[in-house]
Amino acid sequence: MELQLRTRHIARNVLANWLGMCANMAAGLFLSPFILHRLGDVAYGIWILAVSMVSYLNFLDLGMQNSVLRFVSKGHTTGDHEGASAALSAALWVRLQIGALVLLISWSLAWLFPHLFKVPVEMVGDARKAIMVIGVTTAINMSVGVMGSVISALNRYDLQNVINLVISAVRVVGVVFVLRKGHGIVAIAICELVASSVGNVLVVFIARRLYPSLGIYLGRPKGETLRRIWSYSSYVFLTTVAVQLVYRTDNLVVGACVSTAAVTFYAIANNLCSYATQVMVSMANTFTPAASTYEAAGNTTGLLMLYKNGTRAMIVVSLPITITLILRGPSFIGIWMGPQYAHESGIVLIILSIALFFSYANRTAGAIAYGMEKHKRQAVWAIGEGVANLVLSVVLAHFYGMYGVAVGTLIPSLLVQWVFWPGYISNLVGLSRYEVVFQVWGPLILASVPFAIVTYVIERFFPAHNLGVFFLQVAAALSIFIVTVALVFRTFVRSQILPKVRFWQTMSAKS
Repeated sequence: MELQLRTRHIARNVLANWLGMCANMAAGLFLSPFILHRLGDVAYGIWILAVSMVSYLNFLDLGMQNSVLRFVSKGHTTGDHEGASAALSAALWVRLQIGALVLLISWSLAWLFPHLFKVPVEMVGDARKAIMVIGVTTAINMSVGVMGSVISALNRYDLQNVINLVISAVRVVGVVFVLRKGHGIVAIAICELVASSVGNVLVVFIARRLYPSLGIYLGRPKGETLRRIWSYSSYVFLTTVAVQLVYRTDNLVVGACVSTAAVTFYAIANNLCSYATQVMVSMANTFTPAASTYEAAGNTTGLLMLYKNGTRAMIVVSLPITITLILRGPSFIGIWMGPQYAHESGIVLIILSIALFFSYANRTAGAIAYGMEKHKRQAVWAIGEGVANLVLSVVLAHFYGMYGVAVGTLIPSLLVQWVFWPGYISNLVGLSRYEVVFQVWGPLILASVPFAIVTYVIERFFPAHNLGVFFLQVAAALSIFIVTVALVFRTFVRSQILPKVRFWQTMSAKS
């Protein structure tokens, strides 16, 4: 009974997180073409480079965010409020100092920026100001944002998504307003600062209300507490560095090795992949506190079911996304951003999307590993992937331009997903490679074949000419995928889904 209640709770969190991220993704899909067409290729490329450069400072998080989530979740479950308070206070104490360091580094980057990239003389001043404002935003998020882990640790992803929606709304309204007034990248950076500040105020208020027993002490923490946090967060830190290398390096490599204008074409495809990844990461993140709770209670059955059901949920959501990006991505870019971007950005999108499915399918295992404090090997492999990505991207960029950068990202990702993860999952939850592939992955991959065929036919013979028609076509094809998934898991549907549907129908009829 407890396992069923926990499963339903996780399902609600996944749904809330997924809906929130879809709303944020919709905001991004709206803002990207609006900003691009208002700024132009060069200014937009400079904006992407500025954001990408400062985003590297996120590695200074040192893994504290995940560490707080782990220890607050465990402390709340076991009633160790003092331990949870000590972990949060220590992380906040460290992050406040890191925030000051972020400000200094970002201002240094602002001075270096025009020396690293080909920036038109007339835009040097704005580029430097924008980087400094982005640095302030990053410093605030780095310091106060650690409180967001408290909300996640308590499984209140519904509230976390309300905060994210407020941030997105403030950002969209602000960016649209300033661009219509004729302002540029500095004004956009200020809008990001205002939106993030509003979100951080809400985070602190809600976290304090949710966990009133949680204390915050700004004095120097005990060495024991710092060592306990660092023993967990050090490997998260390595993973964070790897993520920056994998997801933020590409734009910088294109800007340094190809051209500033090429960054725009590459960023269009990369942003689409990022939007999809945000949805999947938001789902996977809900599994970390659940895994921590199961592990603290010694519930191995719950962990196994969490992996199976979580991975299936990830695949059900990710397969239609990745198939659509591969088969219809170029035409979508043509409709979304303009036909002049369809071919070049479309090829980059296809290359980047190939490895997405495998990385999404393994996200659940990664989240569980964090919850169980078994993420050390994962961090080492992630660093290897990041370094290989950087080296290959730089080498291949000189031969194949931005397509080479995309291939440099694809190859290491496939190697890690195919070589490392199958064995790691077997050790993590006790499933053999055969069971992972043929019991968890295989049925859903087979169920996606009709969807892929219909998607190809629609793209080949009935191409869309506007976003409305495009999304209607995707929805029509998606209905086929839902039917085939229901057929593959018909036993589960009969035993679990249909009784609930009949119950609600009965209740509706009585009311």
